[in-house]
Amino acid sequence: MNFLKDPFDVIVCGAGHAGCEAALAAARMGVRTLVLSGNIDTIAQMSCNPAIGGVAKGQIVREIDALGGEMAVNTDVTGIQFRLLNASKGPAVQSPRAQCDKRAYALRMKHVLELQENLQVFQATVTGLIFKDGKVVGCRTNIDVDFHAKTVVITTGTFLRGLMHIGKNKNEGGRMGDYSAKTLSGSFLEAGIELERLKTGTPPRLLGRTIDFNNLEEQKGDFDPTLFAFHDTRDERDLFHVEQKGETLAGWKPGTDQVSCWITYTSEQTANVVNENLHLSAMYGGEIEGTGPRYCPSIEDKFVRFADRSRHLLFLEPEGRHTDEYYINGLSTSLPFETQIEMIRSISGLEEAQLLRPAYAVEYDFAPPTQVFPHLESKKVENLFFAGQINGTSGYEEAACQGLVAGVNAALKVRGDEPLVLKRHDGYIGVLIDDLVTKGTQEPYRMFTSRAEHRLLFNHGSSENRMFDYAKKYRLLADSRISKIEKKRSDIEGCIKWMNSNRVGELTWANLVRRNQPDFEMPKELMGYSKEVRDEAMYQVKYDGYLKREWKQVEKLKNVENIKIPVGFDFLTVNGLKKECALKLNDFQPANLGQASRISGVNPADISILMIRFSS
Repeated sequence: MNFLKDPFDVIVCGAGHAGCEAALAAARMGVRTLVLSGNIDTIAQMSCNPAIGGVAKGQIVREIDALGGEMAVNTDVTGIQFRLLNASKGPAVQSPRAQCDKRAYALRMKHVLELQENLQVFQATVTGLIFKDGKVVGCRTNIDVDFHAKTVVITTGTFLRGLMHIGKNKNEGGRMGDYSAKTLSGSFLEAGIELERLKTGTPPRLLGRTIDFNNLEEQKGDFDPTLFAFHDTRDERDLFHVEQKGETLAGWKPGTDQVSCWITYTSEQTANVVNENLHLSAMYGGEIEGTGPRYCPSIEDKFVRFADRSRHLLFLEPEGRHTDEYYINGLSTSLPFETQIEMIRSISGLEEAQLLRPAYAVEYDFAPPTQVFPHLESKKVENLFFAGQINGTSGYEEAACQGLVAGVNAALKVRGDEPLVLKRHDGYIGVLIDDLVTKGTQEPYRMFTSRAEHRLLFNHGSSENRMFDYAKKYRLLADSRISKIEKKRSDIEGCIKWMNSNRVGELTWANLVRRNQPDFEMPKELMGYSKEVRDEAMYQVKYDGYLKREWKQVEKLKNVENIKIPVGFDFLTVNGLKKECALKLNDFQPANLGQASRISGVNPADISILMIRFSS
């Protein structure tokens, strides 16, 4: 292949968490892929907190792994602390979380991309797109070299006209020390794609040796860590070695040599410093037009919105094994540098702390996601896909799962195959994408368990089982892993069948599980199964009644989800449909009646009319 003259099948613009998953997914499906990054030394950079997972986010990472993505493995082998959140609650809402070594995470992911067959990594900033006959056919770069492709995936993160704020100070860039993509937005506007502004932020970083840990609460990792990747269905050598090339990837045995995080709190003095300087904050001083994340508020927001609270919780988290840099989780701000120092010195343990990097806010362009189809292809420009923060989301995990779906679908588009569309009852990825394309977002979208109406089905241990049909149909996993998952599913069924068939006195083992007997012990007949099989079987047995109720609800909703709407359908032609509703439906272009029913302003009467129209 001539690198400059022959077109690629897929070009991925951006190599953050969405871009990495998109590029790997497409290349692993056998199509020629190019990933362009303005700086290949910051591939998979953890611009904010060097942590993966958390409530609902942890489940997303396990779903990414079940669909052949890289984030879970990369987290496990570069993780420095693992904790299972909500461990005291039911398994459906338990979520794994890991603190990672920031440099090791990025280094390993970059190496994975470099070693991937069918994938070319190249450093250049995308300055514009190339269109022909209403389709995207390539992109222009800052080095005056054009690249052509059959499909293009946009994963630009916060770099589209990125502008950083520290008080009144402004610097162009998508993150501290990096560039701003200033001209690419013009290409989207030229193609009729609407853009709006969002804002996010990051806390200061501190020098660890200047922190006084003596009076702080230590937070250790779990003794028995919950990992993200499904190690029981993959070959362990895949974690560190690429056998055919003799390469060794960065990382260590998952869960070993965990480090501690530390807990502290803001003080009354902190509140006074913030409130007295609110007018100097970029957000409160009117310097920022973009909307910030409601569920990850700045410290200014916390003291304004929760004025009745005497203090706010902060976590001091190490950025890696081989650095003394600490991240202050919970202290995001856009206050001036001098005010940041005063604020930090008012916090217990940080009285003498030295700043390594100031906190800042960044605002950037995003394309409201109602402009893309459920498979993440643009409604305005054929062969153009969007994933990550450009779709209005916040978080590495939300970005990565979109990148995976966009990369798979770009490859499928090249092949002429039907797209991968995950449903709301499949998992959190399906919920996230459906929320974006049907409801849009006016603030950075973050996933929570409460967003999923079928969350009882989404315990993190079941991700492989839930995503298996898609992984097998689209060949997203190696044949050896597909076989192992099939064996695992069979073992789970066998384990459940045994518990339902065998008794202890008048009760079956399944009944004993559901009665929550405090002295219950796993019967020795099942100890031959793996822990992963036993855990999933126990979950399905214990919550059997609830899970059946959930599936009944899913079956009821399938009627409207299965009624497809033709692409480009004109709803103004439907008799009896109000014009206001028809115009809104024309704007959103839902793929089926289920999506149409979730659009704000579309009521049950409208759905009844549409059901008659599309069922006839």
